[in-house]
Amino acid sequence: MWKLSHGTRTAALILCTAAIGAFAAETTRWQWKLSEFTWIKRQPAEAGTPANTHPVRIELEALRQHLSTLRFENGAESDLLFSKDELTALLEPLREALSLATPTEDLILLSTHRRTGGFMGSSFGLTARLFVQEGNLNLLVHDTRLDFLDRYRGMQVLPEFKYGSRSTASAVKLVSPGGLLRRPDWLMIPLAGLVKPSAVPPPAQVTPAPSAPAAVPPAASPSAPKNRDAAFFEEQEKRLRALKRMRDENLITEAEYQQKRNEILQTL
Repeated sequence: MWKLSHGTRTAALILCTAAIGAFAAETTRWQWKLSEFTWIKRQPAEAGTPANTHPVRIELEALRQHLSTLRFENGAESDLLFSKDELTALLEPLREALSLATPTEDLILLSTHRRTGGFMGSSFGLTARLFVQEGNLNLLVHDTRLDFLDRYRGMQVLPEFKYGSRSTASAVKLVSPGGLLRRPDWLMIPLAGLVKPSAVPPPAQVTPAPSAPAAVPPAASPSAPKNRDAAFFEEQEKRLRALKRMRDENLITEAEYQQKRNEILQTL
């Protein structure tokens, strides 16, 4: 039987470990930090709440349309909750976080942005909790204009950020033309408008049963050796990367991606 040299075996092992490590790191990521005080994090869901329907893959443009028109009452007027460039920066990390979150996790959001006065304006924080449940993307907002940076810069003291709660309402009053308000601070966006529907497979063709049972070829022996050389591992790495690219471009669903990924990893 053909044998691999020590150097080839070492190279193949490194390639395989790197490929598996890269995909494992992707699924275990828990924080998306965009700046010092802007982040999205996965964290355990609030105690005593039903399981969320995560993971889920959201269509960015559909989500942008909902969130770009979301406002909140600010005295006698109303202001946009997110600025245009703020929302653009948040959408992709939010989609990735929702695609990795488990049913026992919520997402928490802190977004700190210059919201008034242009370049010389003051920065204020926005805090919120997000999760998918009962066919809706839920957004609970606790703070819309949290003023904490001056105190932090002067005294190096950060507030205890609060991200919204299912059980306790905040003082925020949201105004949404396209979503359902369960509470003044709690927006529910129907998931049907956010998730790209999967392609419906054509009906199966029914063929007559053969008159005699067809011969079944013998199954390959489980102990049959496989040629796992460097070229083999390089090919599997290419397949994994191509599969991830198809998922990122919405050519396949998350479920299809996970199924094919597991099939490739089982060959290793």
